[in-house]
Order: sequence, then structure tokens, then C-alpha cells
Amino acid sequence: MSFEQLNLSNLLEVVELAERSDPYAWPEEQWRSSLRNDWVIAKREAGKLVGLLVLQASFFETELLYLLVAPEARRQGVAGKLLDKSLEESKELNAERMLLEVRVSNLAALALYTNKGFVREGRRKNYYPLLTEDQSTESREREDALLLTHWFIEKPD
Repeated sequence: MSFEQLNLSNLLEVVELAERSDPYAWPEEQWRSSLRNDWVIAKREAGKLVGLLVLQASFFETELLYLLVAPEARRQGVAGKLLDKSLEESKELNAERMLLEVRVSNLAALALYTNKGFVREGRRKNYYPLLTEDQSTESREREDALLLTHWFIEKPD
């Protein structure tokens, strides 16, 4: 599977993919910032963007900021392959660990991360906003985020 590093020239297709794939998608300005400052690694099929991830590196750790797969490409291993690529990149950067956070309700993502060796390190109460039933506006309700870590070294005490 080949991967592509995206940049600002890909902004419109990234925003389009995010908006049709994630009801909580980042706004365009946040994508613009990530395309400038982070590693945005993508997978295409037949020339069409089907998945991407945003990886931020700092000192001895990396953080997975976003993992997104198009609805029509889900359950085909795209997310797992993108995650594997981010783990490889993190090792090449000599990261001691990779961090991420995930909604407690995102059971598919939690299963994927657990299968790839991530462990739960914490919880952020009421971190993520929830949408109303028609997904048009945010409700006052919120859900927790789980903080997960993949260690590349023996976990310090």
C-alpha cells in the first residue's frame, strides 16, 4: 500500500473528505494549519482520497491528531494501514511513545487502537461536544475522551 504526504495544495479535497466523513470534522482553518505544520499522510484508491491521518511530532513523542476514512472505504483495512504507517514513522523519529485521544463511544476505533498495542492512560471528562440527533448543531451534552498511548520503549514508572 502506498501513502502520500499531503500539503496545502490538497486542502480542498481534504476538507471535502472530512466534511462528508465526519460530523465533527475540523474547520478549514484547522486543516490549513495541519497541512502546513504536521504530517498529513493519505491513502488513495483509483486517484481518490479514501483516508488520511494527521501526525504531530515533538521531542520524544508523536501524537495522532486525526484518523479519517471515507465512508465507502471503511471496513477494508484502510484505518489499520494508516495507523501502521504512523507507528512506523514514529519509530523512525525515535519517539518513545505515540499518544491519541478517542471518543468513548467510538468502539470501532477503540478496538483498532487496542489491537495495535495502545493502552489506556487516562480519561478527559466531558471533553467532546455531541451533536443533536439531526447532526446539525451541538447539544449541551458532552462525552468523555479516552487517552491512549502506544509505548515504543518500556513504560517508565
